[in-house]
Parts: sequence; C-alpha cells; structure tokens
Amino acid sequence: MRRNKTKVFALGSTNYHECNFLVARKKSLLSLSATESSSEDEANGSVENSGKTTEQPKKLGMQKPQLQQLPQSPVERWLILASAFLATLRLLQTMPNSKTGYIEALDLILLAVWTWCIYSIRFPNIKGDGHRVWGTELKCYREEADDGAFYGTLLIPIISVGKLVDVQNSNENGPYIEFFQANTELSILLGSGIILHMFLSKHFLIKRLARIWIITISIGLSLLIYLILAKLERFPLLRQFPWHYIIFSQIFYQLSLYTIANIFKRSFTFGELAILSQSLTLLAVEAWVLTLNELNYIDLPSYMKTSPSPLTIFQIALILGILMIGVLLSPFLLRSRRLAQQPMWKSKDPRGFENEKKWIAFIIYIGTLTIVIGCIGLWVQKILKENPYLWILKFIFASSTRILLSIYWISAVTLSIIFFNQILQGRKGLSLNAKRKYFHALATVMFIPGYLLDSEFMHLAFSVALTFLIFLEYLRYFAVYPLGKQLHIFLSEFLDHRDTGPTILSHLYLLFGCASSVWLRGNSIIAGASGILTLGLGDSMASVIGRRYGRCRWSGTLKTIEGTVAFIISLLMGTTLTVFCAGEAASLSLFQWAKYSFIVILTALLEASSYQNDNLVIPLYIWPMVSLLV
Repeated sequence: MRRNKTKVFALGSTNYHECNFLVARKKSLLSLSATESSSEDEANGSVENSGKTTEQPKKLGMQKPQLQQLPQSPVERWLILASAFLATLRLLQTMPNSKTGYIEALDLILLAVWTWCIYSIRFPNIKGDGHRVWGTELKCYREEADDGAFYGTLLIPIISVGKLVDVQNSNENGPYIEFFQANTELSILLGSGIILHMFLSKHFLIKRLARIWIITISIGLSLLIYLILAKLERFPLLRQFPWHYIIFSQIFYQLSLYTIANIFKRSFTFGELAILSQSLTLLAVEAWVLTLNELNYIDLPSYMKTSPSPLTIFQIALILGILMIGVLLSPFLLRSRRLAQQPMWKSKDPRGFENEKKWIAFIIYIGTLTIVIGCIGLWVQKILKENPYLWILKFIFASSTRILLSIYWISAVTLSIIFFNQILQGRKGLSLNAKRKYFHALATVMFIPGYLLDSEFMHLAFSVALTFLIFLEYLRYFAVYPLGKQLHIFLSEFLDHRDTGPTILSHLYLLFGCASSVWLRGNSIIAGASGILTLGLGDSMASVIGRRYGRCRWSGTLKTIEGTVAFIISLLMGTTLTVFCAGEAASLSLFQWAKYSFIVILTALLEASSYQNDNLVIPLYIWPMVSLLV
C-alpha cells in the first residue's frame, strides 16, 4: 500500500507549472520499480531504474530513452512510399476507364513524390530543426528518431484509395462510388496541407507572431493550395462542392493540428498528430454535410446526399460528441485539475476544499449527461429519424447473440481489472511488458468472436468503448472526484517510453487500432479482422519472443529479427484459424494467401523499423494493403 500512498500524495503536491500527473507517475515508476524490467526492452530501451523508494530521481521526460539515440532508418519511409505507388497502380487497374480515377491516381503519386522531395531537400543556410506544424515548437512533440512525416502525408490517402478499390471490387455501383472518390480527393488535399507545414517549418522559421495569425496564415495558404490545384484541374469531384465545404474542412483541420499540438504536448509525433487530425477532419466534414443536408441549407452533389448507415451516424456522434464535451466543460475540468494540484493541508478551509472538488465533479457529471441527452442525442435523432436510445435497445435485443456478447465483454473486462488490482496490491513480480501484452491478448479473445458472430454489433461496441475510454481519460487527467486518482494509479502501471505527454494514449491506441479495420468495413474477412489480429497476436508475439529470445537486432533499431519472425508466424496462424472459423477458407485461393503472406512480411518490417506508436500505425497500414491486394 505504500506505493499507492506515494502516488496519491504526489498528485496533490506537484508545482502547478509542472504536469503533476506526469511527474508523479514517472517518479513512481523510476523509484518504485526496483524489481520490474522495462516495457518492451527490444523497442523501448531501459526507462525504469533500480533503486530505493527514498531516492529523488530525475523526471523521465528529461532522460532520453536509448531508442531516441539511434540513427534514423529509411526502411519505414520506403515502405510507405512503395505502398503509395502500389495504391496508385491498383486504382488505375481497378478503374481503367475512369478519367476521375486517373486524375486521383496521379494526385496520389504526385503527393508521394512531393513528400519525398520536401523531406529530403533543404535550402542552403537554413537552420530549421525538424518537421512540425508551422509555428509550433519541437517540445510539442514526442522525441523520436523519425518524426513520421511520411505517415502524416500518405497513410490516410492510401487508406482512402484502399477503401475506394474495395468498394469498386464489390457489387456497389452508381453514385455510391463517387462518395468514396470525393473522400479520397479530400484526404489527398489534407495530405498536401502536411507537406505545406513540412516546408514552412524547415525554411520559414518564425519567432514573434501571435498564434491566431499563424493559424490564419496556415488556413489561407491551405486554401490557396486548393485554388492552385483546382485551376490545374486536380480534384474533379471536390470542384463540384460549394465553397463552404472546402473552407470548413480546412479551418477544422488547421485548428485541430494547432490545438492538439499545443494542448497535448509531447503526446504525439508529427506523423501521429497528422493522422489523428485528418481522421477527425473526415468525421467532422461528414457531420457537417449530414447537418446541412438535414436543414436543406445547401445543394450538394447527389452522391453526397446518400445517408450513411445508423452505425456510422452513431460513430460520428459519439467520437465528435465526446470531444465536444471536453471543450464545453473545459473550465470545470481545468478547475478540477488545479484543485488536485493543491495540497489540502495548505488550504485555510479543508472542508470547503473537499466540498468544492465534489461540487465541480457533480457539475462535470451533470454537464456530460446534459450534453449527451440534449445535444448529441437530439442530433442523432434528427439524422436518424428515430429515438437513438430506443434504437440502441432494439438493436441489442434483436439478437440473443448480442446480449451474450455484451455479458461476455463486461465479464472479461471486470475479471481483468480485479486480476490486476490483486497484482498491484500484492506487489507480485509481473513485468510491465507482460502487463501490457496481456491486454493485447485480451483484445484478441474479446473482439475476434464478436467480429465473427456479429460485425455490425462490433462496430457499435467499438464506438461506445472508445468514447467511454476517452471520458475515463478526462476523469484521470483532470482528477475528477471520486475516480480520477484511482484511474491514474491503475493506468500508471502500463506506461512505456512513448507516454511522455500529459495524456496516456496506449490503451486508446490499442482500441482504436483494433476498431479501425472493423469501422472501415472491408469486403474480406481478413481485412476486417486485420487490426485485431495484428495487435493481439502479431505485435504481442513479436514483443514477447523478441524480448526473451531475441539476439540478432535489425540495423538502426533495438528490435530483433526473432521478434519479426514471431510476428509473421503468429499473424499467419491467427488469420488462418480466423478464416477457417468464419467458414471462408474455400473462398481464398492459394495466390491470395501468397499475397497476404507478402503483406504480413511488409507489415512486420514496418513494425520492426517504425518509431511511431505501433498500436496506431500498424493496423492502419495493413488494412489498405489487404484491400488492395487480397
């Protein structure tokens, strides 16, 4: 129990100008983990030092992990670049007679070429120190050997092309395909915005300019890029849209880039920030179109008036809604955090101090409920033309399978939490790597049966679960009474060297990575389960085998060849078992299995060479590759 007391006290005693949660949890990990090994030794280096609890160690954020001292590896950049060329060829092959498809394929290849040029070429006598959102400081980003710029410009467009090819190969015809073509063009435009920031951050350094002007200039330049490309007859479908569509997308995109970079400092690399902002922008644009269509405010092309499925409507409402809750309740959340940073013994009125924390928490809970019912729920009802809460109940109780799955998931999560609480209280010797990979394995056990039995219910469950985890992160970070400190203590047991910012993202990335392949709805069972299997089996086995048996390391990284082989074998075995359980083994030819094996090898190489968060980029990489080739 001494461990918990130390952490709880640290939450209330840290200087306000420091992020007390980070200092507390990192000091606890450094000073209290004398018997534990570090998380994923082959990837993370040593971030936990042996010592007594009375030592006063330095903050982890000031100690560079061993991985960051390694030279950059070009392998991941070449893999992303080659995948963009592959997506271009498949788009041309799938839509050989489409002029629009030809222009979009050319746009993607030009985006890849420009990314390489901007990344590689530097003007003489320029002292730019890395790629980032223009006008932000390097301290806003997590330090890694590679900033992930190639992911930021190309990964979302590759996914969009993968989805377009997947839909084209299905039985969908007519205007439905043009909706995905428009999304592809928008994603390429967003990738072009990242190239703009790469260029400006390297060659046009600014020191004294108000942030509002920096954002305004960025928005103006991004709109100028669109105008120039439109004049060059790029983006044939986007040119049919009204101006407010483009303006809204660019304003939201640039605001999300700057807001996330400055608020969640050191939580993301440049590439991860770009992926997150582009994903949010695509969701926000779809919500914008749905709202304006419902109000009959504008006249959009016919293919944009197609109403999405109820599951997609709930996904948009839940993810954007939980972000809106954070924005609207930010004054109360920030006040709760300030109270947590003030030691109670310094207060002149301890009882009033505790009462204020309880009242702030009450306002936060009631405010959340009010926003959910009065804003998010009403929007869904307007779009869905049905009471959303009754729809969910009917959806769940329409099948006994969904009820049993719900009970199964709740039971699995509850037992896991009880199990780890017993470990924490008993101080049993379970390594950090084992703790983290346990939840990867748990994801496989929980989500694969759900996906095979009812993929639509899995889609909705992922949306609800991600929203719930983000809300729990609000409670943890802002120390909302009474759950904040308990959540902080529990989640602090699973940190690795990438959790250097104020937020704990590993569990959110894990859920998002598993959910992404289900949300994208591929026509292949392999594509749909790729995210779950990649993280639950491939990534887990690579870490466990590589850490225990690894001897031969890849050049320029701490990851091992043995771990990569384990990734490939476990993912192929898991996919084979999943396909047989789904009864679709006969539908896949030997050539398709050969192509899938090639994709798994590429994904394993990317996992071994990438400095980005595996839980985020690996599932987002394998899904379009499967959709393009298998």
